[in-house]
Amino acid sequence: MQYNVLPLFKSHFSIGKSILTLENEETTSEDNPDSIIAIAKENNLSEIFLAEDSMSGFLQAASNCKLHKIKLNFGIRLTVCTNTHDKTTESLSSNCKFLIFCKNYAGYKALIKIYSFAAKEGFYYEPRIDYVNLKKMWSDNLILGVPFYDSYIYNNLFYSEGIIPDIFTKAFYFQEDNDHPLDKHITKAVLKTGEEIIKSKSIYYKNKSDFPAYLSFRAINERSSLAEPRLDHMCSDEFCFESWKKQNS
Repeated sequence: MQYNVLPLFKSHFSIGKSILTLENEETTSEDNPDSIIAIAKENNLSEIFLAEDSMSGFLQAASNCKLHKIKLNFGIRLTVCTNTHDKTTESLSSNCKFLIFCKNYAGYKALIKIYSFAAKEGFYYEPRIDYVNLKKMWSDNLILGVPFYDSYIYNNLFYSEGIIPDIFTKAFYFQEDNDHPLDKHITKAVLKTGEEIIKSKSIYYKNKSDFPAYLSFRAINERSSLAEPRLDHMCSDEFCFESWKKQNS
């Protein structure tokens, strides 16, 4: 299936980041949270792209996608740093996110090894891996992506981190338009790289009308409230499937 804009779904397995599930449902219901599987079935999507923050949801995603004959493209949004042995506050300034997708079962096994290392050996507040070990574990069955938000480009723009990543393989750069005040600045920086760009949209809920529920969910996870959510950059309701449909038309 060809998309003008790639839909990058995230499920509830990325704790605190999405209100979408991976439940085995063919249609959505007002009584249950929206399922990515149901959204795919309702909209005749023959494949979905998951950009998760952990490996936890892979089994359910693979099982339900197989049941409904939906192609699964599974990826992990992982923190990469300069040195996993350096577990100091100063080392956090080298942190940035990359997206790693697996092409096939061999790629899935390679992704498991990478994530296991990050969660065990490299853990410092969150799973992370350095460029040296990522390169050692890399496989031709994986695809490297630079996310639009939280990448080295984003951090260098807004936090003056001065991160120089060691990108050792072909990388695709994602570009998004979510009617967010920062989008145009990030887009300008992404275009300057001269690398191959994929237009995409991060999807955390189904419809724009679900934004208050999503905001409440995020506030609960941050132990705050809607009156004072203390959530950075939460000023757009465009991170939804409804907006993706409009862009992809």
